[in-house]
Amino acid sequence: MKGSVVIFGAGAIGRGLIADLVAANGVTPVFVEANSQSAQYLKQVHGYVVHLTGKIRKDHYITGYEVLTLEEGEEISKALTNCPFMATAVGGQNLKAVAPLVALGFKKRKNPLNILVCENWPHAENVLAQALLDVGCDKENFACIRSSVERMVHRTENSVDLVTEGGQTLYADSRAWKGKQPCIEGLIFSDNIQAIYARKLYTSNAGHAVLAYLGHLSDCQFIYEALEIPRIRENLRDLLNVAKQALTKSFSMDNAELEQHVDDLITWRYCNRDLTDTVCRVARNPLRKLGAEERLAGLAHLLGRYALPTRPVARVIGAAMHYRDPADMESVKLGEMIAQKGPSALLEDVCGFKRRERCYKECIEFYKYYS
Repeated sequence: MKGSVVIFGAGAIGRGLIADLVAANGVTPVFVEANSQSAQYLKQVHGYVVHLTGKIRKDHYITGYEVLTLEEGEEISKALTNCPFMATAVGGQNLKAVAPLVALGFKKRKNPLNILVCENWPHAENVLAQALLDVGCDKENFACIRSSVERMVHRTENSVDLVTEGGQTLYADSRAWKGKQPCIEGLIFSDNIQAIYARKLYTSNAGHAVLAYLGHLSDCQFIYEALEIPRIRENLRDLLNVAKQALTKSFSMDNAELEQHVDDLITWRYCNRDLTDTVCRVARNPLRKLGAEERLAGLAHLLGRYALPTRPVARVIGAAMHYRDPADMESVKLGEMIAQKGPSALLEDVCGFKRRERCYKECIEFYKYYS
């Protein structure tokens, strides 16, 4: 594959995953960055290093990229006209703002534009697709591709270099792709992206939530510190075990592969000190993360469907309802909601539980336990 790939967002995932994959395959990353100061600095340094750690330890040097700002509409249009596909890594809340800029690329394109939507956000591909339709784009001119970002990426202090997990990659929905799929090592096309995304959400993300919200109650600063507390580690195992059962029943996933996936999370991800993953980063935006389709409540609903134990998840939700960080407006709002209406309102309105459900009662039990 030749040419360039346009990447909206030059943050951790944009540079540490998408650009890393395409650059390794001889393709030029073209970043479109909203923060003009960050864009200018990235231009000036001419390159950065992606430090792989964990299962694979290696340094990737990323050079030869281009950086555009939101004001450079003509250049963005030209880049989108010629690129084989593009990607977004801007945060789900910013997808609607991207649509008018992406639309610039449709004027002269001969082929439909495939857009890898690399956002940890429910139905992100649908959000962007609707935003493109709203600004007048023809649905035949593009395809928003659901993806599952498996790699964790962290910035380094006072540097554009990044630290990331070796061996983790990016999955994309093969059924939604228009035309020939690119051959890029590390970009894996799946016929069952829903199962891949559910595995990530209910094991990796949910496991992170265990360590973050229980770790917060134990005054942990880093995720690896929470993992070192025997009680929390046992709670993590309990949640991951029921998640494996639910995934096996719901998606017919191979049990041995799930076992290996979970073991890798515990052996390589959660304990990785190089990533310096903090409790406050993983716990932030608790209202979103307690949503009915998210990592905790979504898993609880799935467990309930198959009459599997929900206590391992209810324990974490009960702890999450106590999460407070003055710098995190969602946690402040969560506290206000509970103070004004009680925990029941959050469980019903945010998590989507009914009062008669077993998990609802368990969440109340654990909320009171941690009070």
